Amino acid sequence: PPPPPLPLAPAHARGGGPPPGRAPGAEMQPDRCLNVCLVGDSGVGISSFLRAYRDIEGGSQPDAQIESIIACVELDNEPYCVRFTDNAGSSYFESLAGTALSMAHVVLLCFSMDNPESLRHVQEKWFPLFWSVHSEAPTFLLGLRSDLCAKAGAQIVDDVEAAEFALQHGALAFLECSSRFPETVRRVLDEVLAAAKEYYGLQWQLRHDRVRPEPARRRHSVEDAREDVVEGAPWVRHERLNIVEDPRSLDEATASKNLSVLGVTPTNHHAYLRLDIPDLGLTSLDAVRRYQHLQFVNVSKNQLRSLEPLGALRCLLHLNASYNLLIRTQSFAASESLETVDMSYNMIGKLGEWGVHKFLRELNLRGNFIDKIGPGLRRNAELRMLDLSENNIPHIENLDGLGLRTLFLAQNELTSLEGVGTLPKLQVLSVRHNNITSIAALRSDDVPRLRKLFVSENRISRIQEVEGLQSFRFLCDLSLVPNPVTKLPHYRAQVIHRLPRLRSLDSEAVTAEEKVKADLIYGSDVEERREIFEQLLPEETFTDRRLVTEEGIAKMELEQFGRQGDAGQYGFTLSEQQEAVQQPDRTIMQDAKLRQRLMQARLGGQPAGVCELVSFAAPFASARVTDEDIPEVLEAVAEGCVTSLILGAAPISVGGVREILAFLREAPHLRHVDLTGCQAVGQIGTEIVHGFPFARGCSIEADKSGLSRQNVERLRNRTAEGKEALKQLEQERMRTQEMMERFMKLQEVLKEEAAENRHQDSPPPPPPHLCHPLKWRDGIEGPAQAALRGFRAANPRGLICADGPVSVDGGSRCWSIRCKDNSKREFNMDEHQALKLQRNSMFEEWGCEPVENWYDGVGEYEEGEDLTDRIKALLPGRPLPEAFLAAFNNVMQDDSFLGFMVWEGIEPSQEVVREVRRQREEWEAAWAQKQQRMGALSAAARKLYDLPMRSSGVESGQLVAHFTYLRLGGILSGKDSLRPSSDFGLKRFSEEPLRSPQGGHLLQEAVSSGKVTIESVTGTDFLLRLKLRNNTSDGLEVTIPRGTVFQHVDWEHRQNLMVSVRYVVGVPAGEVVSKQMKAYCMNLTCACSEGNPMALTDFYCDDAGVLVSQGLVWDHFERCFGHR
Repeated sequence: PPPPPLPLAPAHARGGGPPPGRAPGAEMQPDRCLNVCLVGDSGVGISSFLRAYRDIEGGSQPDAQIESIIACVELDNEPYCVRFTDNAGSSYFESLAGTALSMAHVVLLCFSMDNPESLRHVQEKWFPLFWSVHSEAPTFLLGLRSDLCAKAGAQIVDDVEAAEFALQHGALAFLECSSRFPETVRRVLDEVLAAAKEYYGLQWQLRHDRVRPEPARRRHSVEDAREDVVEGAPWVRHERLNIVEDPRSLDEATASKNLSVLGVTPTNHHAYLRLDIPDLGLTSLDAVRRYQHLQFVNVSKNQLRSLEPLGALRCLLHLNASYNLLIRTQSFAASESLETVDMSYNMIGKLGEWGVHKFLRELNLRGNFIDKIGPGLRRNAELRMLDLSENNIPHIENLDGLGLRTLFLAQNELTSLEGVGTLPKLQVLSVRHNNITSIAALRSDDVPRLRKLFVSENRISRIQEVEGLQSFRFLCDLSLVPNPVTKLPHYRAQVIHRLPRLRSLDSEAVTAEEKVKADLIYGSDVEERREIFEQLLPEETFTDRRLVTEEGIAKMELEQFGRQGDAGQYGFTLSEQQEAVQQPDRTIMQDAKLRQRLMQARLGGQPAGVCELVSFAAPFASARVTDEDIPEVLEAVAEGCVTSLILGAAPISVGGVREILAFLREAPHLRHVDLTGCQAVGQIGTEIVHGFPFARGCSIEADKSGLSRQNVERLRNRTAEGKEALKQLEQERMRTQEMMERFMKLQEVLKEEAAENRHQDSPPPPPPHLCHPLKWRDGIEGPAQAALRGFRAANPRGLICADGPVSVDGGSRCWSIRCKDNSKREFNMDEHQALKLQRNSMFEEWGCEPVENWYDGVGEYEEGEDLTDRIKALLPGRPLPEAFLAAFNNVMQDDSFLGFMVWEGIEPSQEVVREVRRQREEWEAAWAQKQQRMGALSAAARKLYDLPMRSSGVESGQLVAHFTYLRLGGILSGKDSLRPSSDFGLKRFSEEPLRSPQGGHLLQEAVSSGKVTIESVTGTDFLLRLKLRNNTSDGLEVTIPRGTVFQHVDWEHRQNLMVSVRYVVGVPAGEVVSKQMKAYCMNLTCACSEGNPMALTDFYCDDAGVLVSQGLVWDHFERCFGHR
């Protein structure tokens, strides 16, 4: 049975909000807000998921986007406000993404279970976006639309692969649900909100000096006004509604029904002064314009994106527009007489300019996405209450000279109270749930009237901070719990002793009894009692019988924390710290953070080239590497070509250090390992130094590990030889990166070539002529350039025009060229015009978007002038290839291009249809012949390589056939001989087997013996996905050596792949395990694989000089193919 339903109540179920005449924020609401951010591709079902949560059927708007909803929930008998933010709902999220993600308490990375491409985008786009904001919030991988997995013919995401994906990327779990089954949505929310609540309770541990994302581009005051006229500004697209986006406009009947409070207008007329229309799902308010005398307006809990119609209400005093979809505070020309405004829980990204509202007394912007207090309030001298809680504000600024009495800044990113001193009339200050470590900036000389101070859920650790509050004569209410300082022994008595005027401490009344006990502890009357005792009983010895004394408290602090009056930055006692060090197991959150770091290493490191596993933002996220983690860490380092591994004082054994050293000697990229403080290093110091690869530029930081100073310095390897080796490694990395960039730019061309030559039943369309821009793209322009040189050699004057009178039929003036067969071809004016039209069609087919009269050319120009910019202006859209523009400087007026078209076989005559048919037939015949020859080559290779090993589950023939084809330059005669595999630097496992790993099996051995069956192998880009089934009753460890080769099963003309990292895969008895492996592409002139099926071959490459980088692998095989 499903778990009991979560007690979720939508925000709109909480009533209509406070009366507009009351202070914004007067409505009772939870003081804790959990932010849940959902990111993913548009159309994966995020809005449907949120709609299911709110129990909305969709009605007439089933496809409407839900961008943000607020709800009240109860978790462990405590009320919480929960905000769900959907990234796909609005283009405005692009500018809001960093703030929304950094504020999130849990992030759901969403994809559609019936769309594998959306899962790939999670890896390529959404996880990197989340990592870029350096948030420590937990993440979940959420598969939506799971009900579609049963749809016939649907391509679905495998649950096992999705769970593995979530584990590798540091998500807490993989969850799936369908909006059609609410119980699945509730199960997801159970787990998600529990994780969000746990993270909320741990946030105070985050270091204030941790890396934060750069704030979004800011605009203030004058720049705000400039933005208002920018047609493409995000708010314009957000606030403008069409009929589909405005399904619930306020009508006259609804407006008149909700009017109340009959009063007198400034013109001495009677009118209704109040309008309450909350929680109606309204999307626009045009009907409110006619009620110009309204003074109180409540439009909360709707779906409003703009308040523009309220600009007609020139008498408006009190506005409640909370719980809507506003993104600007200035979304309407508000009345100058506004006194109170509530825009809490919208999507506002900046404070805005409020100076025109000189009577504004109360402003509530709680629960938005504001990341800076701008200067927009400096002219609001009458402002008394400002609520900016639950935003993303790091500093208190731009509040100079305001007459604020109450300031709420709870749940922001504050690290200090600098800036409060500019508010001399402040009486109430709430900075709960921030990252404040000291309140020393709060001085009574600056804020003499302070009465209430709420600094709970921060990182205040010293009791001296409380002593600094003694000079506040009116301070009567203080909240500190939880803070590290509250862990001090007899904390409450210590605070009451230092602040005797307090009436309430941590929301509990300070009783007279507590004050007396505090006085007794600190012995305020001990001396007086001693004097009286000695006077009355001079022969007796006075004994202090207090159970708790100031000295006793100091002793307890020393015993528990190692210092007096300071609980440390996390409030952990010495015994708790010792237990944490000795605790071998990681929490789920710590394990997720470690895997997140490892995935970042697999993707190249963050920063680039570095795998850092020491510094974490807080204890709850700190994960120490142990011996069990070493193989996975080294695998990630190898996959990401990481050059620096930082492990610090990781609790690894001597065996773990030896494993790292062995990897360091062989790894093509890793050059530095930081083991500062690792005691195992000191135990084998001599062994490390004697066998260390200094010549490769490798180094180890082993300070504080027990090694002598001389060996520590030697292992740092600061020699000239080491520096030269590192320089060469960096040069090779840069060269490979450039090759990769060039190769990826060629993918479109290579995919077309693969589609043209792959084995298929019917021929593809004939390729375009060499005069077509498609043949001039970067990387394949060589044949087209060669053809153009041949044309110009035969026609040095280009297309020759014989001037003459123009007849009606266009037959007098003629043009001529010399064709490839040395014949002379002449054509008249009509045919010349037909060629121009074909040229124009060719450019449109390429993707140009011609402007009006573009065919008239570029106008007057001087000979030799570069007309590239003019041509680009005439042909906007897809830019013409640079090589094409360089070859035909004025393609619009230069008849030589028309001549080149004729040279390449384009005929402007009435016989064009017959010519096209002839060319297509020739192409199909040549294609069929090539297919037959490729099939014969493949059959010969399979007969030689595959038949002898049919029972082994290994296939190798197609690889040899493909490599032979590449060695012959793609030209087959029908009598072609196979090239031996040794020509390509490959060895065979069956002839030269590798040594089996201790306690495990090589993949080829396990497959040949039948212990393991390969369920499937697919290749995608530079990755292999291998599924193995264990056919035995025992668990197996299967090793895939570096250099193992996988081939395509047929003529795909795509990259064959070679494993680039040594992998060890554990396969439980009788189960199927999927493993993703990083691989090198083996043939530079073929497109990347796109999920194509592949097969394990008998071949491998063990040349350490080749397996260093992708660039060197390409160099090796291109030489073997004779391309270099």
